[in-house]
Amino acid sequence: MAMGGLGISLAGFAGLFSALHPTATEDEPEIYRWRIRQIVTSAFQLAFLGFGVVVLYEITEDVGVTARVISFLAAAMWVISAVVYGRPGPAWPNETDRKAARIASLVWAAIMAGNVVAGTEPYLMVVMLILLLGPSLTFIRAVVDATREPRADS
Repeated sequence: MAMGGLGISLAGFAGLFSALHPTATEDEPEIYRWRIRQIVTSAFQLAFLGFGVVVLYEITEDVGVTARVISFLAAAMWVISAVVYGRPGPAWPNETDRKAARIASLVWAAIMAGNVVAGTEPYLMVVMLILLLGPSLTFIRAVVDATREPRADS
């Protein structure tokens, strides 16, 4: 349930970030929209799965089944997000970074999918932490970019 709460909190921070960010360059609004969309979507996925663990366990009363199902859903959502948010466009000005992020996302999804076989509670905790990684890192990157001093040559 804690992960579900963290997901909701991250979605709220995205709204706060949206309200406080001034736009400066032509490409920045598109990058900014992409980041907010990615943070909110990932955070709600985390919330859905975090609360889903409790519901599914109450239904099945089996830790292994719960861990397998939630891990499968997490891996599937991670792959879908990698495809949707990894498309070329203004949000990815550097093609090398885009490809590296996509490959990293698929590796993380494969790690999550490992718990479909293992079905253990500690591995499920690792899966939930990986899910928290996505919106957290995007939020940190957005804050760093928003607080960066403008360069003299721009």
